[in-house]
Amino acid sequence: MQDLFQIVTQLLFQGYLGLFVACFIINMIPFLSPSNMVLAGVVAISVSWMDWRIIGLTVAVAAVTAKTIHYAVIRFSRKVLSEQRLKSLDMEKARVEKWGALALFIAAASPIPDDPLVVYTALTKYSPTKFIVSYFTGKVAVTLAGAFIGYVAGGFLEGAPIIVASVVLTALITGFLLKRKTEGSTPSTQESHNS
Repeated sequence: MQDLFQIVTQLLFQGYLGLFVACFIINMIPFLSPSNMVLAGVVAISVSWMDWRIIGLTVAVAAVTAKTIHYAVIRFSRKVLSEQRLKSLDMEKARVEKWGALALFIAAASPIPDDPLVVYTALTKYSPTKFIVSYFTGKVAVTLAGAFIGYVAGGFLEGAPIIVASVVLTALITGFLLKRKTEGSTPSTQESHNS
């Protein structure tokens, strides 16, 4: 797992294609990906030759691409659900149609976890086009903001962007690994309490 994060960290600073691939990989990990706003900011503060607007757009497109794949897989998985569960989900469709776009925008543009909403909209057969547009609008707003903040901060910190970026990325990766380790150890802890 640590090797993967070293690869991703190196990719973040290898130009726009590397940034896209790194952010795509990060966003493909459900429920555990770090803030795209922070990622955009770290890259903008660290790589002065990259345009902050393109950084923001690249991070947003990578995130939306990954979450659209999640959406498609989950929507396809409806086939394995019981008839009763499908009827229950279909009854939610009107509410999702009414509030889905706003909810997706808010989830994409804020630090609240968006994976549960991606699952919910996919299971209720929310329009894929509306999903992509709403999610992208929210995600691009937050990633452009993060990249702009990083760009401005990079101007103030001229000599130290790499140090700052290293500290932030180390904190992100450490937090992610600790979260992953904690979640992985929970079942065994519960088993030991049950014995």
